[in-house]
Amino acid sequence: MPTKSIAVPDAVYERVQQIAAAEGTTVDQLATKAIERDLARRWLDRIGGEGDRRRGDMSDAEVEAVVEQAVQESRTRS
Repeated sequence: MPTKSIAVPDAVYERVQQIAAAEGTTVDQLATKAIERDLARRWLDRIGGEGDRRRGDMSDAEVEAVVEQAVQESRTRS
């Protein structure tokens, strides 16, 4: 895999080195995992926000009813 470089403050790099050493991993592996987790969190935040917008003011019971109706319609078409 081609490598890319990123710049971080010295204090951050030193902390990452300490954590990587304590966990028996490399700085690169730890940084990659941290970036992947942040990207996943951002994706979940975006998807959650979209779900909240779609839900609007519906109660849990109303959401369940809509889901049940969609499932029934899907089964009828199959």
